[in-house]
Amino acid sequence: MKVKTGTLAGFLKKFSMEGSQQINEGVLRFEDEGLKISANSVSKQVRVMSWLKKGVFTEYEAIGNVGVNDIPTVIRVLERFGENISLTKEGNLLTVKGESKKVEIELVAESFLDTDTGEPTLEFIDTFTIPSAQMKNIYKDVKMNKDATLTIETADKSVAFKNTGKYKFLNTIAALTCKGGAKSTFGEPLIDATNNLDGELEISLGENYPMKVMEKTETSVVTIIVAPRVAEE
Repeated sequence: MKVKTGTLAGFLKKFSMEGSQQINEGVLRFEDEGLKISANSVSKQVRVMSWLKKGVFTEYEAIGNVGVNDIPTVIRVLERFGENISLTKEGNLLTVKGESKKVEIELVAESFLDTDTGEPTLEFIDTFTIPSAQMKNIYKDVKMNKDATLTIETADKSVAFKNTGKYKFLNTIAALTCKGGAKSTFGEPLIDATNNLDGELEISLGENYPMKVMEKTETSVVTIIVAPRVAEE
């Protein structure tokens, strides 16, 4: 198989997330439609389901499942190569080749990895879109505080983002698809789970309910489910 280094590494970064929700291990499933990988974060606060489309590969082969247990390091290894790489699997080794060097990555048997891939069934009240850059600006406001939470509430044709803490920001955006009635609060896991996304985001909300964040691009589809922060009684 052949693919651009940045395309594969960028896809794996979105999947593996960062910070408290970073995913270190998983099974890369090279299927007929492309590369698919799903996993829960260790804390079970976030679930991510990702698909890198077959068409981004200049040469593609459905080689089956590839188990890896150190995804952040695999990403750094890929970034040691130039613009294009080729991938081959033989036995328990995944070989990555560039123009003038190669690396052999030892694979891990699926039995040693968390391979739960069941997608939850969820029903939402409202769905809207927002550019990832705008969402990251909201995150920067939240991070002006320590241990703040972010409440997202929909109204008729608008969405409000309000955080707790000493510096209480309120960001309001137009959202013509919203009818109102959805309201949920999230903590740091939301930021850690979605901060690597860089496309247009489709966000679905309920009331005190998990959030679904979906990023669709020409090359991939990444879906992230984030558990809400539940107030202690």
